[in-house]
Amino acid sequence: MIVAIDGPAGSGKSTVARALSKRLDLVFLDTGAMYRSVTAECLSKGVAPEDTEAVIKVAREIQITFGNTEEGQTVFANGRNVTDAIRTPEVDRAVSAVAAIPEVREAMVVLQRRAGEAGYVVAEGRDIGTVVFPKAEVKVFLTADATARAHRRAVQREGGDAATNASATANAAEEKKILEDIQARDKADSSREVAPLKPAADAHLIDSSHMTLDEVVDAIISLHPGLKERDTRAPRSSRQHHSASSKPASSDDSEVHRPSTTKKTSRGEKNSEKSSDKKPTKKSDKKLHAFRGNSVDDYFDTGIKDFPLPARIFLRVVVLLLMGVTKLWFRWGFKDAQLLKDDKTARVIIMNHPSMFDPVMSVVYLMWHNIPVRTIYKSEFGNNRLIAWLFSRVGAIPVERGTADMKAIRRAVAALKRGECVLIYPEGTRIRDNFARPEIHGGFALIAQLAGCDVQPTAIFGALDIKKKHSPLVKPVKIWGAVGKRIAFSELASTKRKDQAREMEQLGMERVYELRDQLMKDHPGRN
Repeated sequence: MIVAIDGPAGSGKSTVARALSKRLDLVFLDTGAMYRSVTAECLSKGVAPEDTEAVIKVAREIQITFGNTEEGQTVFANGRNVTDAIRTPEVDRAVSAVAAIPEVREAMVVLQRRAGEAGYVVAEGRDIGTVVFPKAEVKVFLTADATARAHRRAVQREGGDAATNASATANAAEEKKILEDIQARDKADSSREVAPLKPAADAHLIDSSHMTLDEVVDAIISLHPGLKERDTRAPRSSRQHHSASSKPASSDDSEVHRPSTTKKTSRGEKNSEKSSDKKPTKKSDKKLHAFRGNSVDDYFDTGIKDFPLPARIFLRVVVLLLMGVTKLWFRWGFKDAQLLKDDKTARVIIMNHPSMFDPVMSVVYLMWHNIPVRTIYKSEFGNNRLIAWLFSRVGAIPVERGTADMKAIRRAVAALKRGECVLIYPEGTRIRDNFARPEIHGGFALIAQLAGCDVQPTAIFGALDIKKKHSPLVKPVKIWGAVGKRIAFSELASTKRKDQAREMEQLGMERVYELRDQLMKDHPGRN
């Protein structure tokens, strides 16, 4: 789950996110500190914010890490502690210009999305809900009037905390100067061409001008039953009640919780066949209709064995036809196939991805042997309503590439826990080179880790000979597959969860490429 907190300078995003993180045991991602770190590094090197090329170079090369001490979070840029340096007036005045550079934002977004793969994350910063994590389960746009924000920032610079001490005071002249800076920054942030400051259309708006820190945190927790479930301050019976009966907050829900301070915007109803941003419906909540009234999301969120009878018949017919046609035309088969077909337990299956035929071969083989499998596919295919309909009926799950798509991760984990397999292509796109080892998208390890299951490497070879580039002709060439033994997290040398995920990513794909390379040796002259 990702909680994205957006808002203008001084609205309390960092303070609220940090408090929410501590209370709910979430990973805290301070994205604002990342832009400030780039700015501080530029200033320390004598790089002016107006020197765009030099700033971009700093952003692309910087290494930003976070630490925790008894005093709170620490921030390091290229090994240097910049915790205090990023909160100076000089950085305040320069950070908007640095953050407005498109290439800087691109570099930071990459780092932020990788951090978002940690699972349960609260992230704060400008455009966090619109650009960085557009599919976050909870989006909050936190605001306050400029005078209140200036006072908070002035108190903060003098070592106080206006969020926890309402009577805290600050130097009047300094506070006036900060107010002028905030007003100028608000104007710059809201008018910039790249990622201007604005709330996401589905964000909850919270005005914290006259709210305490605990009141703001309470208001955010009230927006989603998943947050209520993790709330250590709520009585156990209350958390159980929320997990059993609460629905995702709507405009009406938020107004009940805090009628004067929270509000949720809405984009309006969408076509029922299009994928929505609603929380997946549990099987116990909704039974799919036989012919009409089901959205593609309903199929994404329902076990394959629980599809309505017409959909299950359709799936079997598709598998039967594809098995007959592709077996006749490509004469394909798997080496050590028993490792695939005789194992009926849930696991994440990974494979190299040279062609569009790869998922057809794997899914048809597994389904033929009555092993339910969900394939992860890029969400762009869903722009075509017919393809979206077809993919939903064969059990596929869409993922938005290049983002920490927690909805896709949640769906995949749910499928595994139902006993289904999940087929993933970590290369992310088709790689038409049997010797290439591209950058790997490591979400498969996180999914397996969250579901508590193993990873099974597989490989395909010969598919590049199916057709020449830009040619419509499909050749009747033989295609080979290979199956490796499952890899359990208990086999890994690492003990920490993050280290285990990284090790699984590396080991899993090493096994895939070993299988592929052996197929290449067994069948020389083929591609």
